[in-house]
Amino acid sequence: MLETNKIYNMDCLDGLKQMEDKSVDLVITDPFYVPKAQFAWKVFDDFYWNWNKKWLIEIKRIVKDDFHFFVSFSSDEMYLFEQLLREVGFEIKSRIVWNYRNSCKATAGETKFAKTYEFIFHCSSGKKINFPEKWDDKRFDVQVCAIPQSNFNEGKIHPYQKPLRLWEQLIDFCSDKGDVVLDPFSGGGTTAVACKKLGRNFVGFELDKKYYEDSLNRLSETPSHETLIATQSTLTSQRDLICVKEENQK
Repeated sequence: MLETNKIYNMDCLDGLKQMEDKSVDLVITDPFYVPKAQFAWKVFDDFYWNWNKKWLIEIKRIVKDDFHFFVSFSSDEMYLFEQLLREVGFEIKSRIVWNYRNSCKATAGETKFAKTYEFIFHCSSGKKINFPEKWDDKRFDVQVCAIPQSNFNEGKIHPYQKPLRLWEQLIDFCSDKGDVVLDPFSGGGTTAVACKKLGRNFVGFELDKKYYEDSLNRLSETPSHETLIATQSTLTSQRDLICVKEENQK
């Protein structure tokens, strides 16, 4: 059994095989995908979809009976991935549309509209989602969030890095403190960072040595859930003290 709260520099297929059956509460990930124009030959296409099926079968084995599973995938081939999810035995509960505007020029052209969204499939056993009591747009299946850039507070160490705010929201809603969260394609370590801030245990796999090392540095600079709670408590106490002083001065 692999230790939790670690990112492993290894192929996810090798890592997943070392994980016990029914040991993960939540999976949230973003597997690599390659544009058709870049690899059009059939040999690669066959390999790619067979490879996707292999890791999905492992995910099916290691999730608990009560689970959530989020997987982001290219809108260009989302129909193929949805078929694969169903073939492996996952029930799709939601199709979340991640809407962004800050990268649309890169996809614009004279013959098509600019692309401003990506699909996130949500599969689950039917486990309840921890929505906040107050109804707001966090419940919607369209979430607007910018693509991370190097000048953002969270930084950008991976070309396909997902927004920390969106990942935190999904993890917060679909897991509890102390749960085990898995990201088999860790990339820039966004899942691990979100888990550390929220008090979840995590396991990640990243094959690329540079992204692995960069994500470890990012993780080391992230305050733990306990630190964030303590800081918030201190700030609240200081604010309350200021209010009392101001009230006494009236």
